[in-house]
Amino acid sequence: MRSITLEQLADILEVMTITRTIDSGFAITHHGHIGGQPTVAISTCRGDGGAFIVQ
Repeated sequence: MRSITLEQLADILEVMTITRTIDSGFAITHHGHIGGQPTVAISTCRGDGGAFIVQ
């Protein structure tokens, strides 16, 4: 898992094919792929918020 900025998250979500989104109350998780590579993008709601990507 790699920490990214919210701006980077926005750019990733623009090109990502999202197959499922889960809102767990403290984070929003997007599951899908970028160019066939499985990808999970996470945005947290704690503090100033954080963003993470798993590929």
